[in-house]
Amino acid sequence: MTPEAQRLTPEALRSMTFPRAPLTRRGFSEEAVQDALRRCAATLTALTEENDRLRADMQRHRDWIRANNIGDGSAPTGVPSVDAVLQQARAQQSAEQTVAAAREQARNMVRAARAQAEALLQQMREQGKQAADGDQEETERLISYLRQIAQSLAVTADQYATKQAQTPPFPATTATSPGA
Repeated sequence: MTPEAQRLTPEALRSMTFPRAPLTRRGFSEEAVQDALRRCAATLTALTEENDRLRADMQRHRDWIRANNIGDGSAPTGVPSVDAVLQQARAQQSAEQTVAAAREQARNMVRAARAQAEALLQQMREQGKQAADGDQEETERLISYLRQIAQSLAVTADQYATKQAQTPPFPATTATSPGA
């Protein structure tokens, strides 16, 4: 028998006939058999329609997956896994903490340099009152030098902050590995 001959369809059930019972009335009632066949055909029709609808839905989902370049449907290659997203979030958080710590350290260095410059300036002023005019020139040179250091540190901190503000966040991973 071919597979189509073995397959039971609603039409095959509707067209099925049974031999009549002998005159002694042994066997099934023809009316009951026909009623059972009608119920089977209705159920089989509903199941076939549902199966066709599900196949169409599945094909529509496969088409959508292909259209969105996600992959062949067996493994989502274009979508990062949950582990990859969590790992990326942890890396982003760590990078942000490192940047914040570096900014704070730069601010502290600038503050310390300014405080040291001011302290030296104050010390030089006190010594300048006591020292001769020749020492005044050395004092002014040191003051200028300390101001340049403080200005250089401030510019470096500003450049670092600008560079970090322009740096985009880590890109999303597009391919996942099984261990990701």
